Amino acid sequence: MGGATASERYEELELAEALSRSYDYPTACRELGLILRLAYAKLSKSLQSLVFRDTLSAFRLLPQVQTGNGISSANILLQAAEVVLPKQKKALAVSEFKHAVVAHKRRSRAHEDGGSMQLPHDVLVHVFSFLDMRSLVTASSVCWAWNSAASDGTLWQLQYSLLFGEYDVSCLQTGKLVQAKDVVFHQGIERVDAMTNLNWKEAYKRKYLGNSSFRFTSNRASCIRCKSIIWLSNMARARSHHCHKLENQRVKIRPVSANKVVNYLLGETELTMSSSESDDSDTDESTNHGKRLLKLWAYPRLTSTS
Repeated sequence: MGGATASERYEELELAEALSRSYDYPTACRELGLILRLAYAKLSKSLQSLVFRDTLSAFRLLPQVQTGNGISSANILLQAAEVVLPKQKKALAVSEFKHAVVAHKRRSRAHEDGGSMQLPHDVLVHVFSFLDMRSLVTASSVCWAWNSAASDGTLWQLQYSLLFGEYDVSCLQTGKLVQAKDVVFHQGIERVDAMTNLNWKEAYKRKYLGNSSFRFTSNRASCIRCKSIIWLSNMARARSHHCHKLENQRVKIRPVSANKVVNYLLGETELTMSSSESDDSDTDESTNHGKRLLKLWAYPRLTSTS
């Protein structure tokens, strides 16, 4: 963590930016909620103001979030705000939340009344290539057309390469799947053609569920080299992490739980702990979230498109 201040570490978390991305909105709300509950009282007045600013921003951005768990995530944040914030700030947060929920429902009804236009398969595949894994899985449950596009092998080979590394892909292609604790991301990955004889989605699923480091549902990771906090969704959108300690064009990252994000903010933990320490400290969290993680891979109940 070096000599970074709590304010600098908070800015590094990029919560304000994440709230504006619908696919990262739920994670950002949950992290803010944990920061309020576990860290708010320990922060400086200026940093408390930043946390409160982002809390209000989360509620104001809610109407733009059309994911199914947008309101539930915002409600988790509201509950934390009601417990922690002083009376005046709590009243303002509650007011913002109520207005946001009304606006969200109005926008949802307007969207339903307006209908939708179905995009061609190749266009959907191109759009989905910018999604992170969880958003891609969620998109597959919207309708049959989206499910078909989201199951495209090139998308899942790209996801596999982004999270597990090109070297691991080459081993998988030759039937030698390498198991590794660390996640490896190679910068500058280009779109590659999927092998016709390999189900990349199933390969990704087996590797993902078989690694204890992934048994929680955070979209966060830390750079093993420079200890920076990274949003995994940025990797899928070609915003590679520029590590100042980069060697041989390879960045090693490891998933980070929401609780560790709070500890990092408070300066109470190093993000480069050993694998055994990481596994032990995440045992409870992985147990609680295990069922939710498996639901990502359940066959979706699809709706037809008109």
